[in-house]
Amino acid sequence: MGAASPGGPGDFASFFLAHRDALHRFLWRLTGNSADADDLLQETFLVVWRKRGQFEGRGSAEGWLRRTAFRLFLNQRTKSKRRADLADARNLARDGAVPPAECSVDDREATAFLVRRIEAAVAELPDEPRVAFVLFRFEGLTCSEIAEATEVPVKTVETRLRRATELLAQKVAKYRDHLPGSATR
Repeated sequence: MGAASPGGPGDFASFFLAHRDALHRFLWRLTGNSADADDLLQETFLVVWRKRGQFEGRGSAEGWLRRTAFRLFLNQRTKSKRRADLADARNLARDGAVPPAECSVDDREATAFLVRRIEAAVAELPDEPRVAFVLFRFEGLTCSEIAEATEVPVKTVETRLRRATELLAQKVAKYRDHLPGSATR
């Protein structure tokens, strides 16, 4: 094993540099903000480095890092929910209704409106389907990689992806007529 492996002979700096960007992106997609991702990144590397002797080489170092990061994310999320039941930080602004079709909203404003609604719809998904969807669609992980990180069977990941897609389609259906260029529909 090389420096990019947690149990390898390399030092912490080379291990960190080899994996930090991908792991930070993974955590950012889960948390939705850079500050929480930074905190979890540090905690993940600290935990993995302290427990590097436990890495048995079964599977990849990246998978072990992602599993550890995912567990820490779940722990953090549980603590946050206990502390702030009333303040859902991930819920984006619900600042009004859909603009009427006759409204002359330019394409940029309409696109921004729709992006906010889609982001809100993703944030409102139940936890398991949201995590699977974000990791698959935004992070580009395969179903097998998501299954490894979340410690569930591949079929469960596939079911969660299907469920997330169905829920998102339902949530954003009312905005289809307001897509830029859809006035002719």
